[in-house]
Amino acid sequence: MEPGRRLLLATCVGFGLIAAAAGSDFLLASFWARHALLTSLLANLLIVGVTVVVINGVIERRDRKRWSLLAQSVLFALTQSARATWTGLLELLEIGEVHSGTEQSLRESAELTKDTARIDRAARELLADEERRARLQRVIRALSEHASKVIADWAPVMVGARAYATVLDRHVELAGRLEWLSSVLAHNEPATEQSHRERNLARSNVATERAEQLGSDDWVREQILALIALGLELDEQSRAHAFSIVPVSWWAERTHELAAGED
Repeated sequence: MEPGRRLLLATCVGFGLIAAAAGSDFLLASFWARHALLTSLLANLLIVGVTVVVINGVIERRDRKRWSLLAQSVLFALTQSARATWTGLLELLEIGEVHSGTEQSLRESAELTKDTARIDRAARELLADEERRARLQRVIRALSEHASKVIADWAPVMVGARAYATVLDRHVELAGRLEWLSSVLAHNEPATEQSHRERNLARSNVATERAEQLGSDDWVREQILALIALGLELDEQSRAHAFSIVPVSWWAERTHELAAGED
């Protein structure tokens, strides 16, 4: 639920309880009169509870507005990471070339992800080819490094913003999946050009504790399908969230103002 709606709902529930308590005075007047201390405590708790909810909601909305451009910039960076994941894997699987430049072309590319049977077949074909498996490992490593860098760069900023904690956590899941797949592949199928540092990092990763158990072709194939699905989901959700904070129209209006020297 969006913060604005959550605040409205909490406020309505709080005032509803206050109204119910006031109305109960007509039905249970004798009870409240005989238990003055309990009545006072309940009334104070109710008022404090409603006040805290409302104040927290107002503060959260103020913080969202204050950091709106920064939040949108972070969400764009997260969106880019998610989009690079699902588009990169689709092209690696040779399902189709992903086009950009317009929203329509991107949506048409996203439609390819709905054919899970085709993606599954393409993943099986890729894993049966030794050269393409090596390409998969390189692509996953690059995606993992980029996703981890985005998280590392922006986590200190976003962790303190409760409104974006859930969004960030979902992208951490994506980065974690990429890292685990990259580490398992690097451990089980070390590349010839792998350096001593890379071998040591792959061996030290927690994922490699179960590399032999997890590293089957079925596991890798399922990870590819999961990454494509999650990447597309986060791409669409984060993009929509970003433009709900600062709409495209604001940027256009702001550009006109600056160009006209009205700032």
